[in-house]
Amino acid sequence: MARKASPIGPHVHCLIEDARVDLARAVLAVREGENEPDFGLPAELPDPADEEAVNEFRQGLLQTLSEYDPDELRPAEQRSRRVLALAEGKGIDSLTAITEQQLTDEQALEFDRQPDPLCKSIWAFLNARQTFEDAESFHFARKFRDYGKLYDAFEVELEKAVNLNSGAIDEIALAGKIMKVLQLKTACTVKALDLPATPAHPASIMLIVRHGGPLSSVHDHRSDGRRGTIYYRPPNEATLIYTPAIRQIEVCADSSVVRQGVAGSFAEEALGHDVSQKPLTWKRYNLSRFRSSLRLDLPRVSGYEITAARVLEAEIRLGSWSRKLLLKVAADDDIEEVADRYLKPNNIFRRADGFSRVGIAVTYNRVGDDKVRTLNITISGSKSCNLQSNKDPDERNLGFALLDAWGILSAFKQIETTDLRGIFPQLVMLHDRTEDDVSGEHLRELGLDPDRMIQGGLLDRRGRQDIVLIDDDDMGGEAAVKPSGIEGMSRIVGAFGKDGGLRPTSDLEMYEINREWLHETVVGLLKPMLNKSAAQVLDPDLSLLGSMRIDGADVPIYFARRLHDLKTISRLDQLMRARNAAGVGIVLSASAEGPAYLGPNLIVHVLSCLSPGADDLLVSRDALELAYRTNRSLARGGATPQVLRSGTQSATLHIPGKAPLALTGADQITLFDRLVAAEKTGSPDVQVKQLMDGLGSRSPQQAFRKETWDSIRDVYIGAGSKRGYWRLLVDAPPTEGVAEARVEETV
Repeated sequence: MARKASPIGPHVHCLIEDARVDLARAVLAVREGENEPDFGLPAELPDPADEEAVNEFRQGLLQTLSEYDPDELRPAEQRSRRVLALAEGKGIDSLTAITEQQLTDEQALEFDRQPDPLCKSIWAFLNARQTFEDAESFHFARKFRDYGKLYDAFEVELEKAVNLNSGAIDEIALAGKIMKVLQLKTACTVKALDLPATPAHPASIMLIVRHGGPLSSVHDHRSDGRRGTIYYRPPNEATLIYTPAIRQIEVCADSSVVRQGVAGSFAEEALGHDVSQKPLTWKRYNLSRFRSSLRLDLPRVSGYEITAARVLEAEIRLGSWSRKLLLKVAADDDIEEVADRYLKPNNIFRRADGFSRVGIAVTYNRVGDDKVRTLNITISGSKSCNLQSNKDPDERNLGFALLDAWGILSAFKQIETTDLRGIFPQLVMLHDRTEDDVSGEHLRELGLDPDRMIQGGLLDRRGRQDIVLIDDDDMGGEAAVKPSGIEGMSRIVGAFGKDGGLRPTSDLEMYEINREWLHETVVGLLKPMLNKSAAQVLDPDLSLLGSMRIDGADVPIYFARRLHDLKTISRLDQLMRARNAAGVGIVLSASAEGPAYLGPNLIVHVLSCLSPGADDLLVSRDALELAYRTNRSLARGGATPQVLRSGTQSATLHIPGKAPLALTGADQITLFDRLVAAEKTGSPDVQVKQLMDGLGSRSPQQAFRKETWDSIRDVYIGAGSKRGYWRLLVDAPPTEGVAEARVEETV
C-alpha cells in the first residue's frame, strides 16, 4: 500500500531537523492571523543534553504537523523559508550588518550568544521583528541586482561627491517628498541605515521605503455561502542604496515608476540635486554588436589618443542562461581570429542567445602627455559595468565615451510630453498587444524608433530571432536566420539550405515591452481631461482613472485593453457588472474591436475621440460627452430586450433596468437571440431542445464559464414555468445603483 504523502513543506522540515528545538517550536507556534490553526505543540521541552529525547521531540513535531492540510501549513512554511534565507550564504551577513546598527546593547549581547546562524536568524525573527524585516530588505536588494525587472541603477551628476550617513537624512521630509511624487493616498515610511564597506562594495547608505500599493480587491467566500468583496492596499516596498564614491543610486522595487520616483526624490531631498535641470540617468549596455564582430575600431575622443582597443574575453549563453561559454585570450591575441579558428568560420558567438560578459582592454594617452595608459572595461549583462566603480572621473568619462561611440551604451532620456503626445496612437496600439515581446519589424511598421523607446524606458532589448516563418511553400514554412556578411543585413536559410534572401537585421531584433512604464505613460497622457483623478487597478487589463463631470454628475472613466480577446471581455464584463453601484461610466478602450458595453458602462475607442486641438487635452471631452448622452439609455438596459452585435463573435444583451451583458462566441449570441425573440412573441418559455438546437450541447450552462454562468443565472436567464424550459428574465426591478451615482475618489 502506497504511503500517504507528507503535507509538510521542505522549509518547515529543515527547520525542525536543524534548529534548536526550543527555537524551532517557538517559530512554529507563531500565529499571525485568525485563520491560522493552533497546532497544539507540546509545551514541555526535552533536556538539550539528551539526544534521544531531542530526536523524539523533533519526530513528535513532524507527526503533529503531518495531521494538517498543506493550506493550513503554508503560513508556517513561508515563515520558515524567511528564517532560513537569512541563515544561509550571505543572508547571515546581511542580518549581522543590520543588527549591529539597530539592536540595543542588551539585545546585541543576546544575539551574539546564539550558537549558530540559524539560531541567530530565529532569535531576530522572534525578538526583533522590525530589524529582521530590514535585514530581509537589505539581503534581497543585493540579490535583485541579478533581476532586471526589479532593479535599476541611476547615476547622479553632482558637482562634487556628497558624503552622507544615515543620520544626515531627514526621513520624514523624504517620506513626504516620495508621497507627493508617487501621488500616494496613504502615508509611507522611510528608514535609513549605514552599510559598511565590503570587499565587493564601497560604503553605502540604504533606505527602506514602505508604502501602500494601488487599491485592489479580491472576492471573499463568506461563512454563509455568499460571496463578498474585500478591498485592500497591498504592502509595497522599495529599497534604495546610495554609494557616494561612485555617485550611484540603486533601487529595487516591482514597479519602474516607483524606482524612478524614489530615486528622484532621494536625489532632490538628500543630495540637493535639481532633477528638473539634470535628470537622473540610467545606463543600458547592448552587447549584440559582438554577434557580427569581436573587433573594435578606434574612435576619436576629445583630449585623448586611443592607440588600441581589444576584446580580451567574451562570455555567451548557450540555449538557456544556465549554460555558458567563456572565451578568454591574451592581450596580443586577436579574439576574432581565435574564435574563427577554433569555433569554425560560422562560430557560435554569432548564434549565441546573448552575451553575459565582455571584457575590453584600451590603450591610450592623454593629449600632451606621452605616458601610455591602459583602461579595462568589463560589462556584465545589460545593467552592470565596472566603470561605475572607477574612482578616476577622467577614466570613467573616457570609458563611457568609448562605449557610446561603439554603440554599446544607451542612457535613459525622458521622452518629452509633446513627443509622447505625437506617438500616442502608436503607444496605445503597442499597449493593446497580447504578447509582451515585439519585433523590430513591427515597431518599424508602427513608426516607432526602438532606440528612443529604450532610452525612454518603454522597451528593453531581448535578443534576435533565430527562426522566422516564411510565406513560401518552397521554403517549408520555418527558416533559420544566419549572418550575411553584409552590414545591417541577415540571410534567411530554409530547409535543405535553400536561400531565402536578405532581411534587415533590425527587423529581426526582439524587444520586451515595459508594461508598467507604458501603462503609466498612456494613463498620464489621459489624466488632464479628468475632473477627479484616481489610480485603482481593477484588473491587469482594466484601471479606474477617475471621473468627468457630465450633466451635473460624476461619470467614472476607465481604461481597458485587449478587448479584442473574448476571454478578456468575459472576465471584465463580470467584474464591471459587480461594480454597478458606480453608475453608468465610460470605458476608454485601446482596442478598436470589441463590444459596445462592459457591464453598465459604454465603451469608446480612445483613438476615435482624439482632440484636434493643440491644448493639453489629448482626448476630446466634447466627443466623450456626446457618446455618453447618446448611449446612456442603452447602458441602463434600453427600452426593450435586444441583442446588438458588435462583431461575428461579440454582442451585447440589453434588458431594461439591468446592466448590459457582454456575449462572447456564436453559441452565447444565438442562445440569447432565441430567448429575446421568444420574449417579443409573448411566449417567453423556450424548450431546451429548441433553445440548444444546432449548438452542440444540451444545456445553456455549457455555453458559459462557470463563474459567468453563476453571475447570470436567475438574473438574465432562468427556468421556465415548466420543467425543461428556459426564459429571458425581464421583469426584475432595476439593478441597484444603475441610476446615476456620485463617484468618490477611492485612492
